[in-house]
Amino acid sequence: MFETLSLVRKKSPVNPEVLRKFSFFASLSMDQLKEIAETAPQFSVKANHVVFRQGEHSETMYLILKGAVKVEREDLQKEIISVGGFTEYEVFGELAMLSKEPRQATVTATQDSEFLAIDRAMMLDIIKKSDPEEIIEFFSVLSDQMRAANDRDFKETLSKRTLAAQMEVEKQRALTQMVAGVAHEINTPLGIINTAVSIMARELAAPLEITTQRAADIAESLELIRRNVERAHALVQDFKKVSVSQLVAEKEKLNISDVLAETISLMTVSLKRNNVSINVIDKLKADEKSWIGYRGFFSQIMINFLSNAERYAYPNNVGGQVTVTLEVEDEDHFRLTISDSGKGISKENASRIFEPFFTTGRAIGGTGLGLSIVHNLIVNALKGEIKMKSEEGKGTEFIVKFPRVVAD
Repeated sequence: MFETLSLVRKKSPVNPEVLRKFSFFASLSMDQLKEIAETAPQFSVKANHVVFRQGEHSETMYLILKGAVKVEREDLQKEIISVGGFTEYEVFGELAMLSKEPRQATVTATQDSEFLAIDRAMMLDIIKKSDPEEIIEFFSVLSDQMRAANDRDFKETLSKRTLAAQMEVEKQRALTQMVAGVAHEINTPLGIINTAVSIMARELAAPLEITTQRAADIAESLELIRRNVERAHALVQDFKKVSVSQLVAEKEKLNISDVLAETISLMTVSLKRNNVSINVIDKLKADEKSWIGYRGFFSQIMINFLSNAERYAYPNNVGGQVTVTLEVEDEDHFRLTISDSGKGISKENASRIFEPFFTTGRAIGGTGLGLSIVHNLIVNALKGEIKMKSEEGKGTEFIVKFPRVVAD
C-alpha cells in the first residue's frame, strides 16, 4: 500500500559539481550552482511513498540525487496509465512549478531516494541571475522534456486503447474457435444418435415378434440415444455459459471447479487436433469450491493459456500434456497452476512475455496479445497475481493467485 510522502529534510548540502549532471543546470556558473546547493532543501524519501498526487497544487520541482520514481496518471475513465519514470540526475515536477497548474500525474518513489527541491521563487531567482544564453538553454531543456513527456503519454494511451480493441478481437476469435469446436464435437453424439435411431427403425419396421434379442437391441439403442443426447446437451449448455459470460462481465457466485471444467471441455476438440492432452488436478474439497467472481474473465484466461500452450509449447503438432492444478492458496485465495513440458521460454524473452504485442510467433499467426491479455485480466479484473517459471527445452509453468471473493 503506497503512502503519501512526508518529506524528511537532510542537513548536509549537496556537492555543487553534482548539479552539473542535471541538464537543467549544466550551463550555469559555479557560483550559481553553489548558491543552489546551499539554499535548496534536500530530502530523503522511502520506497513506495508518494511524492505528490495528481490534482495537488505545488510550485516545487525535484532533482533526483539518488533512487528512482514512477509516474502514473488517472484518465477520464478513472483508469491508471503508466506515463514512465525517472532516475538519478533527472528532474520531475517542473511543469506544475512553472505554470502553477495542479499536478498532472502522481509520482511515487520506487526505491529509497534523495531529492533536491527547488520551488518557483528560487527558480525565478536563478533565471534573473542568468545571462540570455543560459536562459535559452534552460527553456530548450524544458521544451525537450515536455516533448518527451507528451510522446510517452501519447504512446501509452495509444497502446492502452489498441490493447483494449485487440482484446475484443481476441475475445471474438476465441468464441469463433469455440463455436467450431462445439460444432465438431456435437457431430459425434449426433452421428451415434442417428445410427441408433436407424437400428430402432429397422427393428420396429417389420411386424415381427419382439424377441429377447430384439428387445435388447432396442434397449441398447435407446441407451445410446439417451447418453449422447445428454452429451450434446452438456456441450451446448457449457458453450452457452461461457459464450454469454464473454459478452457480459457479471460477477456471480460460482463453483470454480465447474467453471474450469466447462472451459476445458470446450477447448478439448481444438487441443486434440494438435495432439495436446489436458490433465486436470482439482485439489479443492466440496466446501472450498465457492467463488465470487467473473466466469467470462476466468474462461478467457484459460482459453488464452491453453491456446498459448498449443501454439508455442508444442508447435507443429508435436503434442504433449498440459497440467492444470486448482487448489487453495490460503484462506482468501485460490492458486491455479498451468504447466507443460514443451519448448520453454528463453531468458531474453522471459522478461517480455507479458508485454503487449511481443511475440516470437508472428510467422504462425501470433499477435503478442495472448499473455498480455491474461496478465491484464488477472491483475486488473480478478485482482490477482501471476508468476512464470520456465527453462528452455524443459517447459513452462504459470502460477496464478486470485481472490476467492473478487473485490468490486
